Amino acid sequence: MMKNVKVKNHYLAEIEHTGEKNYKNRWTWDIYIAADENQEYRGKALAPGKGIEIPWTKLTGKDLLAEMMGLCESQMPKCS
Repeated sequence: MMKNVKVKNHYLAEIEHTGEKNYKNRWTWDIYIAADENQEYRGKALAPGKGIEIPWTKLTGKDLLAEMMGLCESQMPKCS
């Protein structure tokens, strides 16, 4: 849990993962990105109806949303 949050943004993202044999899997994610008083950024995400949650995670890249979307995609099943 983040304390002393100064900025918090919410995004709704649709992420499509292409697995083996061109299997396509599309999920909707709620992504939250927040900054504390020290301008340290953390993100968390939820996949509604899928039972998957990415807890608050420290973000270090320049494109915070792309970093979070990559984390989300890594949690999607690699179906063939």
